[in-house]
Amino acid sequence: MIPWKRKLYRIGVGIIFPLIYYFSPDKIVVLSFLFYLLGIMTTVEILRRVAPGAWQVMVAHSKGILKAEPGRVVGTTNFLIAALIVIIFLPKSIAITAILFLVFGDAVSTLIGMKFGKIKLMGGKKSLKGSLSFFLVCMGIGFGLMQLPRIELTFWLILFGALAATITELLSISLDDNLTVAPITGIVMEIVRRVAII
Repeated sequence: MIPWKRKLYRIGVGIIFPLIYYFSPDKIVVLSFLFYLLGIMTTVEILRRVAPGAWQVMVAHSKGILKAEPGRVVGTTNFLIAALIVIIFLPKSIAITAILFLVFGDAVSTLIGMKFGKIKLMGGKKSLKGSLSFFLVCMGIGFGLMQLPRIELTFWLILFGALAATITELLSISLDDNLTVAPITGIVMEIVRRVAII
């Protein structure tokens, strides 16, 4: 139940930024919101180190949403940093897609992997069904986004983006995939976009 709650929380928080960005004429609103939340999470990170007892109380009362991982940055902080990077440096359609690939792909693959992932990968830390579900969810998200006005995507952008997201998530063992998936996915998609234009 705890992983389910955590992933539902992550989806709820994660889709806010693509939604704001999609309906905004520019980046100012979503970036302001991201910087504000990142300031809060920076305070939380400092609190974890200065007053670890207070952090443990927060974890105990979070109903499974927060995790106690000594020495590691909270996943939400890494997610906010990744969202900032892709929104600042990448085109709007690619930034929104990369963030949603991470949000939904990670949530579904984790739950599928935990329940059905009998074939293990990467030393047992990942599963074949989890990775396959990650890829399929990304493809589905991509095709869904293609139907929206003002979203400029092609089949090849979606395919290479989904592959990049899946492989990055699979290989993100020592690094938090909240920090790596969206930027790497976005960079790959931007390279494909530029090559296609040329």
